[in-house]
Amino acid sequence: MKVENKTVVVADGSEIYYEKYGSGSALFLLHGNGGSGKYFSKQLENFSQYFTVFVVDSRGHGRSTNTKKVTSFQLMADDLLAIMKQEKIEKADLLGFSDGANLAMVFAHLYPDHCDHLVLNAGNTLVSGVRLMPHLASYLQYAIVWIGSFFDKGMRNFLPILKLLFHDVGLNSQDLAEITAPTLVIVGKHDVIKTSHSMYLARTIPNASFALVKGQGHMFARRNPKRFNEEVLRFLLESTRS
Repeated sequence: MKVENKTVVVADGSEIYYEKYGSGSALFLLHGNGGSGKYFSKQLENFSQYFTVFVVDSRGHGRSTNTKKVTSFQLMADDLLAIMKQEKIEKADLLGFSDGANLAMVFAHLYPDHCDHLVLNAGNTLVSGVRLMPHLASYLQYAIVWIGSFFDKGMRNFLPILKLLFHDVGLNSQDLAEITAPTLVIVGKHDVIKTSHSMYLARTIPNASFALVKGQGHMFARRNPKRFNEEVLRFLLESTRS
């Protein structure tokens, strides 16, 4: 599978790394907090048969750098737009996992003319949309990284990323209601995101469908890539034909 390794330098000097696979209309894959584009390794072969797939390392993750002391989804949405401009892409599909889904929603709200379809896997616009025990575990993780940041530069650079877990994304119900892209909200029944919150997203985004998959948790795309890929491709290909 042929890959192009690329970077774009954005306004603040950060370098955003991304990989390009396949051919066809553009599909961006957006990973979760603390991850990298490698999360989608089990999707690439399938998706690149139908799309030009862009696998992005969000700023401060993977091979991307971050010059900002405070990170936001709005800032990362601007990074995506910079990639699209560099690649001369007018409109793209976005598939986001966890914080990547949050980024996809923010991008679709800010730049609706550049968003064709959305696939939201385990996103949450509100901190209260996360189940209690995983949310408490995030605080423990933050405490460990905060202590480590006094001794380790990598941990110090990771703190702005972790802080995203403790703030609402910045999209209210009216903002979600203004998203125009056809959307699939897909989540495992045992995800760390409350099912009620995923249903709220699907109800509030006007042209959204909802898929709740039994037996799956937060790592659905990794644990059962065959089912995940089938659900995503069915939605994207059928939406493209209609």
